[in-house]
Amino acid sequence: MNRYTLFLLIAVLYCVSLQAVLWDNAAPIRQGVNIEWYRTGTETADGGAIYVWSDTKLGARDLYAQKVDASGNIVWGEPLLVDGKLDRQEDPVITRTSDNFYIIAWIDFSDDIDGNVYAQKVNSAGQLLWQTGGVPVCVHSGIQISLNIEPDNNGGAYVVWNDTRNPGVDLYGQHLSADGSILWPTLNGIPIANGDGDESYNTMWSDGAGGLMIGYVRAVSTTENLYIKRFLPNGLMAWDQPLHIMPNPVSQNKIKMAPIGDSSFVFTWMDWRHTDPDIYAQRVDINGIAIWPEPIVVFSDSTATLRALQENPRIVQTSDNAVIIVWEDKRNDPVAADLYAQKINLSGQRLWNPDGVPLCIADFGQLSPRMSADDNGGCYVVWDDARNDDKIDIYTQHLSSNGSFLWTANGLAVCTSQNEQSGSLVKISGSNIFINWMDMRNGSVGIYYQVLNTAGVVQLVPNGVQVFWGLSGDATKDQFISLPRQNDVIVIWQDTRFANMGYQIFYQIVNSDGTLQLEPNGRPLTIPSGFDQLNPSAVVLPDNSVAIVWEEKSSPPKVFGQLIDANCNRLWGDSGMIISDIVTNRQKDPKVSYEDGAIYIGWSNLDVTVTPVGTRNLFHVYGQKIVNNQKVWGTGGILVSEMPANDMLFECQFEMLKGRYFVWIRTSTNTATFNNKNVYVKLMNPDGTTPVGWSNYGVATSNYLGEYTKQFQPRAAITDGGLFVEWLDFRIDNVKNLYGQLISPIGQVVWDPLGVPLAESSAEQDIPSLIGGHSATFVWKEKTTGSNFDIAAQRFSLNGTPQWGPLGQFVSQGSTIQSSPNLARFPHCGMIAAWEDYTGIESDIYIKYIEEDGTIIGPPSGYVICNELKIQQYPIISILDNGTPYGNEAVIVWSDGRSSGKTPIYGLYAQKVADETTGINDDHDNQIVQLAVLQQNYPNPFNPETKISFSLSKDVKDINLSVYNLKGQKVKTVFEGKAIKGLHELTWDGKDDNQISVASGIYFYRLNSGNVTQTKKMILMK
Repeated sequence: MNRYTLFLLIAVLYCVSLQAVLWDNAAPIRQGVNIEWYRTGTETADGGAIYVWSDTKLGARDLYAQKVDASGNIVWGEPLLVDGKLDRQEDPVITRTSDNFYIIAWIDFSDDIDGNVYAQKVNSAGQLLWQTGGVPVCVHSGIQISLNIEPDNNGGAYVVWNDTRNPGVDLYGQHLSADGSILWPTLNGIPIANGDGDESYNTMWSDGAGGLMIGYVRAVSTTENLYIKRFLPNGLMAWDQPLHIMPNPVSQNKIKMAPIGDSSFVFTWMDWRHTDPDIYAQRVDINGIAIWPEPIVVFSDSTATLRALQENPRIVQTSDNAVIIVWEDKRNDPVAADLYAQKINLSGQRLWNPDGVPLCIADFGQLSPRMSADDNGGCYVVWDDARNDDKIDIYTQHLSSNGSFLWTANGLAVCTSQNEQSGSLVKISGSNIFINWMDMRNGSVGIYYQVLNTAGVVQLVPNGVQVFWGLSGDATKDQFISLPRQNDVIVIWQDTRFANMGYQIFYQIVNSDGTLQLEPNGRPLTIPSGFDQLNPSAVVLPDNSVAIVWEEKSSPPKVFGQLIDANCNRLWGDSGMIISDIVTNRQKDPKVSYEDGAIYIGWSNLDVTVTPVGTRNLFHVYGQKIVNNQKVWGTGGILVSEMPANDMLFECQFEMLKGRYFVWIRTSTNTATFNNKNVYVKLMNPDGTTPVGWSNYGVATSNYLGEYTKQFQPRAAITDGGLFVEWLDFRIDNVKNLYGQLISPIGQVVWDPLGVPLAESSAEQDIPSLIGGHSATFVWKEKTTGSNFDIAAQRFSLNGTPQWGPLGQFVSQGSTIQSSPNLARFPHCGMIAAWEDYTGIESDIYIKYIEEDGTIIGPPSGYVICNELKIQQYPIISILDNGTPYGNEAVIVWSDGRSSGKTPIYGLYAQKVADETTGINDDHDNQIVQLAVLQQNYPNPFNPETKISFSLSKDVKDINLSVYNLKGQKVKTVFEGKAIKGLHELTWDGKDDNQISVASGIYFYRLNSGNVTQTKKMILMK
């Protein structure tokens, strides 16, 4: 889809964006940098190196570059932002041009969700030489990917990519001049190879005469063959036909090339003429003639009794008119490859041992070699090495002209820091050997480099100097919590930033003004444990401290807890507290609550259970009470889900804890009733005993027994009449329906013993959210037509009577999917519902308000809280009560995928909104609605000007209407000053405050008046 089409869709959606959003920008609670490194670097003319990468430190994925020198200095200070347009810029390539500048090309998703090709030129001082955002190289429909780049003789470059504009995959290319002009006939490139089958893998080199020599793999059916072409600077092919370098019915692939001698090139590849691949080579001149009578066998073990794989050759030209080829070789180990090398001269002679030189045969395997030539007929090689306990490190070697090792046998260690280092690259600048790599020594990805002299002596600090580091991983999309404290919100989540150590729990405090109290991206709940920390649950105590529990996947997995005081200090030790000392196979599903000065914790415990049919491992529910940091219910806790001695064939999975009410699902393991599931509730006395009136075994919310006795996902809320429990029930035609029950404080089932259907039984319901109090109010998603779900709401009185019609009413009903509803109540009456809505290409966050009588406030589709590109989901509402009758506010936290690219990356963002309900006073002055209303601009999109209107219900002394770009920078003040009551229509002519026309793209216009802020989007399309 063309990105402008997407822009239009976004603009339409934003017409109903919420006027009461209170923060100018959503607060990034957990927003990592998430570096992508693809060995993109080059030497510089002044003895340094430039490295290029993409990262997400600004939210979306942008392109950056940095220059380093041989002394360990980061030359440009802050990384150079090569391109920061909308959405993703990634997969960069770089080349040093003949005028000693640098051209960078990349795949750009700012105006096409399939990706386009852009390029930029930079100088040695870190200045962009072409237009901001780069020059478009290819903006054709279809996928463009897998870039390659080579310089020409005039300060420009050739760029080649894989392209799907036709059926299959083809190669297209473009020639850029020194000033960024397009030199080949069409903007979107010319076909380099677009025959039958797929052409996707290529290698290229300047031909020495201003043109381009390129080799590629053509795949037809299951056979891959190699072809070579030469293109002149004007885009014409130099030969009548491509050279079919290896006319053989078996496959060849992984072709690589290097120049050799006078206007000729050596190509090397993997060849499958035998059972396993071998390494072959051929020399081709500039006229497309194969010079060697037959391809040279670089290495083949075709005569060996046990054949092995030779794979992934790399090649480099040497200073004495030869080439060195290095490949991965499994002759010594069928699993872990070693590295071997061979040198070949102009006549095709192998100059070293016929079996190749064992460049590195250390344990556990060596992969991904990269090479640069020296000045004496040899070369430097760097690779990723697993010899150290199968952990990837960086090693290097200097091969002499005769194939001897000039440095330590099996390679010199460049970096053996903790965790993984990989993606190594070597470049030579003067007498300095620059080696850089991707490094995870700190748990997340950084880019590091080292400099060696020709003697192999390290010039910088051991294990290298950091070029740039950023927090990797993300917040697990559905494992986070948001809870209000007295004047702020605490957010707790399961984080993947330490990939080598698994999930860890982090937390952050969001202030009422959108600022963050703790360090960016949160604070760890404990010191790193080395084990996964999973499924956090938390509760806020009256003193603003927070109790948090989680499952730690140690051996065996145990439940841990931590108490964070009001100032965010750890009170239960740096590693947390083990909640139960019971020796068990596993503890899981922890939940925590607070009541009357005590912290209560429940969990599922895997016990060895003696049953009528023998010993089994079955889960049961346990509980613990903590007062003044001490375990009150014994060091191991107490068994909550007791079972009759003659009926032990049940397993209990803990689901929810509300105060002292424990809720679980009891599953039969009896063969006669296997997998029947029922929801049970049990209230525990503060001393850990069962209250009078309650069964020791808990109370079933429903005594229904039928073909589909399956009850799932219970939710519970404390009401004035006891505990209200709702669950998903499959009893009618095996369709998920929402059922409910009220359990009194004395353990009595109040409503129908079978449970009460809460919604339309013929429709499927899912994912409820509820609140208690004087009644039971809840929202859920309900399937209406096809695969679409809508958001519905209902209230039941405590006698089991629906209050908002027999089937409730829809909060949001549309032609697409709405999901993950969340409901919260303002302290002075009135509620707010949030959900994820797929009105656009991917889900966004919407809200509506609900009055106590069930009246829904908001436009039919709801108010938009966030509609950034990519997915936003799982909203959680926390209510802030500032103590005034009508000043209530809500902070909404959600999982946000705006940083996603090749893989999903989920951050956490928050936004604050005002209470739009009338509460207990119907005369409440809704300033947003009555004082100022900002209209959508017209026309939209527009060129060159558009009308912006707003209406006022009374005179306003100070009002401002301004235009901003996507980065939040003010572009134009359209109006500022006093405005009288009535309709105002203004014109923006597409120019900034300096009267300079702005570029095409998305802009925001914002109306500010006192505490009222309203924002809308518009599109300037030239």
